[in-house]
Amino acid sequence: MSNLIKPPIISSLQELADYDFQRRVWLASTGPEISSFTEAVSGLFDDSGVGDALEQHSLIFSTDIDSLFRNLRKELREIDHTRPPAAIISDPRMDRVRTIAADLLALLQPSK
Repeated sequence: MSNLIKPPIISSLQELADYDFQRRVWLASTGPEISSFTEAVSGLFDDSGVGDALEQHSLIFSTDIDSLFRNLRKELREIDHTRPPAAIISDPRMDRVRTIAADLLALLQPSK
C-alpha cells in the first residue's frame, strides 16, 4: 500500500456505499456538496492508485480485500455512467456496488 493514497480510497468507498449521500450530492446542482458517479469511481481507482495496482496484479491489502476491489471494479464497469445521476443511483447494480463498498470499508476501517 506504500504507493497508494488512502484518503481518496476511504472517501470514495464511503460515497459509493451510501445511497442517501449519492442522492444528496449526485443530484445536487449547487454546493456545498456536489459529486458524481464518475468522480467517486475516479477517486477510488485513479486518484488513489488502486486501479494501477490492480492492473499490475500487485498485492494491495490482502488477497480477500483485493478480490473485493476487483469485484467492485467489475460491477462499476457494468454501470452505464452516461445516464442521468438518478438512473445511475437507482440502477439495480448499484445495490451490489453499495454492498461491496460497505464491506471494503468495514475491512479497511475495522474499528469504525
